[in-house]
Parts: sequence; C-alpha cells; structure tokens
Amino acid sequence: MDGFLLVDKPKGITSFSLCNKIKYQLNLDKVGHCGTLDPNATGLMLICCNKATKLVKLFDYDEKCYIATIAIGLDSDTLDMDTSNITHYKMDNVNINDIISGLEYLKAKKTQIPPLTSAIKVNGKKLYEYQRENKEVELKERNVELLDYKILSDLILEDDIYYIDIYLHVSKGFYIRSLARDLGEYLNGKAILKDLRRTNIGKLSIDNSKKIEELSISDIIPISKFVNLDILEVNDYIAKLVKNGVLLDERQIQTDKCFYVSNKNDIIAIYEPILKYKYKPILILK
Repeated sequence: MDGFLLVDKPKGITSFSLCNKIKYQLNLDKVGHCGTLDPNATGLMLICCNKATKLVKLFDYDEKCYIATIAIGLDSDTLDMDTSNITHYKMDNVNINDIISGLEYLKAKKTQIPPLTSAIKVNGKKLYEYQRENKEVELKERNVELLDYKILSDLILEDDIYYIDIYLHVSKGFYIRSLARDLGEYLNGKAILKDLRRTNIGKLSIDNSKKIEELSISDIIPISKFVNLDILEVNDYIAKLVKNGVLLDERQIQTDKCFYVSNKNDIIAIYEPILKYKYKPILILK
C-alpha cells in the first residue's frame, strides 16, 4: 500500500532503523522519512511507504514544535547527552527570569550557528565529517527563527546542574542543540540538550501518531487523502500518455505548483513544474 504513517519514534534508535523496523513489520517494499530525529530524540516522524517515498520533496515543512529538557551547567562535544565527552561547568544563581531573558534574546536574534554534529554541508562535506576528522571548518550563521516558546517546568537543581523543560516552536532548519548552547552562553556558562521530543511537524500532531508496535497496514494514509493538490482531469488519450511518463505543458494546465492528474475521477499521477508551463511526473500511480 502506498501512503504515509505518523509514527511516535522511541528513544535509542536512528531514524533509518525506525524505517527498517516498519518496513519489515508491515512487509513493505520501501520506507523513508520526511525529516530525521537524533537517536536519543523521540516523537513525531512522517513516514513514507512504497511509492510515497518519491514524494518526500513535497513535505518541506517550515515549522516544527518540540519539548526540550535543557541541562544548564553541562557541556559536550555533541551539545547533547549522546556522548561520553560531557564536562561539568559550575554555574551559580541561575534563575527563571534570566532564562526567559535568554529565550527572548534568541527569539529576536533570528540567526543561529548549526552544531558541528549536523549534516549540513560545507564545501561538499558534512559538518560531522569535519568533526570526526578533527578538522577545522568555518561555521556560518543561518537564518532561522524561534517563533514561540513556553516554560513548562520549574527550574530544578540536581548535583549542581539546572534542568528545565521548554516548549519550542521553531522554523525550518532550527537546531535545538544550538539553542541550548546559545542559552548557556547567554547565562555566562554552558548548557546542552538533555531530552527532546517532537510534537508537531507543520499541522501534523503527535496526538495522531502511533508507536511502532501498534502499527498495522490499515494505519497507512493513502496518498490522495494525505496530499492536498489541485486536480487536472484528462481524457483517455492524455491519460495513456501520462501513464507512460509524458511531459505536460500549457495546453493542459498553467500553474507553478504540483498537481494530480486524474482520468474518470481516478488519480493516476502526480506532476511537478520543471520550467514555465512545463511539467514532469513525480509519481505515476496507475
């Protein structure tokens, strides 16, 4: 079956491993994901099944929401707890008001330096590859945004480390690990990410997801019910050409967006623009 799953990723596995588990559990041919989560992060992942894996490009969501636990007074090479290289940085008199001031500062800043452990490419090489090779690389600020936040817990002090839970609504490309680092620096110290849970991807909510062990083939949402696109209805002659992958042009439609092609109210393909009023198939369904 072709379509999508909303899955609540557990802690301790990679996004790739999650896809493999789903593939074999549901006996699918292909499984992919739209946006990775770190191994120790949990929460919402959008999973593509079978032919829907070709539609990843349609799901470049601009906004995501997370619940993050920040550890203030710790530092690490990965900016989180997923490493053996964690050091303590003594910090005194940290308070909620200072944390709120820091978050307001980061909200207004609208730029961020990504973590070295990210997969962002510089000169054709991923940042984490530079880190593994102990090579220096210039990190440039990127335009991202902390759209909103909410303090969810009291500030808890355990063994000279402060912990706090924060709801974060962020733009595309925003790294929560970098936010933890920047918040620590604002507080004249260090901070890293302890736990992270993604609750929303665009308008998709964790409330509608299922855990891996709960999934069945019936949970796959068909492409036509999940992807909202305009529909181009064509005659039998054009439909036959579409099924063979023909390019379409302004004689059939004039748009700058992806669209369904339908014949007799039956969706047979999805097309995307490649030039002005020129379109090629992303996916032929029938």
